[in-house]
Amino acid sequence: MEFRIWAELIQQSRGRLHVFLPLLDRGLDAVIHRLTDGVYIPVQIKGRAASTDRSFEIMIPGNRLVEDHALLIAGQLGDEGLSSELLVITEATFKQLAAHDVFRGEEIYWAIFARDSAANHWQKYMVAREQSATRLLGEPAPVTEIPIAHLAPEPADRHNQWLGFFGESEVIRQLASNSGLDLFRPFPDLEMVEVLARERKTGRFAGLQVKTAIPAPNGEAFFRVRKATFAPTATTWITCLAWLPDQSRFADQCLLIPTNDLLSVAGDGDDRWVLMFNLVRPRRTPVDPYRRPLSDLGRLVTQIAGPAQ
Repeated sequence: MEFRIWAELIQQSRGRLHVFLPLLDRGLDAVIHRLTDGVYIPVQIKGRAASTDRSFEIMIPGNRLVEDHALLIAGQLGDEGLSSELLVITEATFKQLAAHDVFRGEEIYWAIFARDSAANHWQKYMVAREQSATRLLGEPAPVTEIPIAHLAPEPADRHNQWLGFFGESEVIRQLASNSGLDLFRPFPDLEMVEVLARERKTGRFAGLQVKTAIPAPNGEAFFRVRKATFAPTATTWITCLAWLPDQSRFADQCLLIPTNDLLSVAGDGDDRWVLMFNLVRPRRTPVDPYRRPLSDLGRLVTQIAGPAQ
């Protein structure tokens, strides 16, 4: 059910809705990144098998409704695909309108959706399947399509792919050590943010693009950020890790740079912005203020996504 919904949203929005899937499932099925304004939308999906009945029912344990502002999308799935209408409603509103009871000590919410019933109080939250992206975009989907070919990552040799994945995995490992963060990966991987962290108490987000490089013998590591996909926002950060092959580990220091600051510290390398990170520091560099202990990354990202200062 979930991937049918994701495919509908991506196709209908012409790339303006981008899906992040959870690395650790704590109730949210995804976070939708609305690229038109940068807003992140937590989403939970509920589905039932299609039937010939004129109504269908969904039942949700209270402990699975984890975020009042999250959108709940519910519908039926059969051999011919998704139902023609989907329920799209915030979890808070669903809890207000749904029947509520306690069964075997567990809080339960449930709702029955009758088709073609004007008296159905859920009707105003029912959205035609082909209009589901419009509901999340908050306006008619623009006609101009984002050129996917220009957003797609360029081909890289297998070593570079391995090194990049290794760096992302290390960042995820560092962030996962903090139980206050929910972590998500993009689907498909077409935008700048590669790892999305959500602080559970505040519901705020921090998006990370991870760059990994091997230092030269003089200690200098160069990290390159593609200009074509570079989109600076207050919620997006560049994280740079240096891999030390002879020691089979990442360097103790990393870079954590707000994308809004990147152009002030990066060099111009044709189609990329270039960051130079010298591990042995024979001379000062513009990125020095952004040096951070790698072991401190989880705490720092928690602060970034924590209460607004």
